[in-house]
Amino acid sequence: MPLLDDGRRPAGGPTPITLDPELGWRSTENYRFDGTKRDAAGAEYDVQVRHDENGFRMFGDTRSSKPKVFVIGDSFTQANAVSDDKTYYAILKKELDIEVFAYGAGGYGSLQEFMIMDRYFDLIKPDLVLWQFAANDLINNSPTLEKASSINNNGLVRPYLVDGHVQYILAREHTENPRLFALKYCRLCYMVFNRVDRLGAETSRTVETETAAGKSAHPAFLKSVEVTDAIMEKVAARAGSIPIASFIAYSAGYEEYRQALAQVSRKHGFVLLPDIKTGTLVAMDGKTVFAADGSHWNNEGHRLVGKTLADAFRSACLLHVCP
Repeated sequence: MPLLDDGRRPAGGPTPITLDPELGWRSTENYRFDGTKRDAAGAEYDVQVRHDENGFRMFGDTRSSKPKVFVIGDSFTQANAVSDDKTYYAILKKELDIEVFAYGAGGYGSLQEFMIMDRYFDLIKPDLVLWQFAANDLINNSPTLEKASSINNNGLVRPYLVDGHVQYILAREHTENPRLFALKYCRLCYMVFNRVDRLGAETSRTVETETAAGKSAHPAFLKSVEVTDAIMEKVAARAGSIPIASFIAYSAGYEEYRQALAQVSRKHGFVLLPDIKTGTLVAMDGKTVFAADGSHWNNEGHRLVGKTLADAFRSACLLHVCP
């Protein structure tokens, strides 16, 4: 997913992500946004966003006797299109009376998310890890697929797992990277880069079309599934006896990706919660569920996701929360 959304923001101030030598980039520490954004229908709404000193969107009480849930994901979890109390995990916290620790960063792949888990797991000591997959994780986990993609490529150096070792790669044709300059000094420029990439992808063949439904035999796709499986093996080993629940956010055209991520989740014993499919969200409620970029969720989308996950927790008796 793009690192920067298309909602309205003040002219100055930091961006929600910051370059990082180990992670590639990270959620910006102490980031603040107070203003208005627009949903996909053009309606404005007020938004207040807060990141803590470590970039967490929500960091509960580590000393609490309530069940502690460590939520890890990408831009859907960073959730900079909605206020702190409107995120899907804020809804989950209210519904289940739990402590939530949520970290997400736009464009993250599974290896970056594992690095975040590894860094903060012992501090939080969670009772459960909630892993938010996005269908494009399989592209973000592969330098080959990401290099061939325009709509799922942030144009920045990131760590990849290559032959069992972490390598830092810029998955772009050209070594000169104006996105680095744009990210540091010109947020409007960065938004223009991402918008041009997406418009170009709409009228051309991309890796997404090459690995679309029925074409999962694409060798780079199969290799990415293998790599993702290896990363999630690391996740399961780090969690040890602590249960992991996962859900997959995806849209039409990514069915092969969803199936592969579900298979990997089951293999490593994750509790697979209901998929969050764009069309299903719309069908559940006639209201607009998208932010201005037409991809991430607005207040209503997060509310529906939070309610869906809370019901799934109860149905599966996770954290001993049962119907």
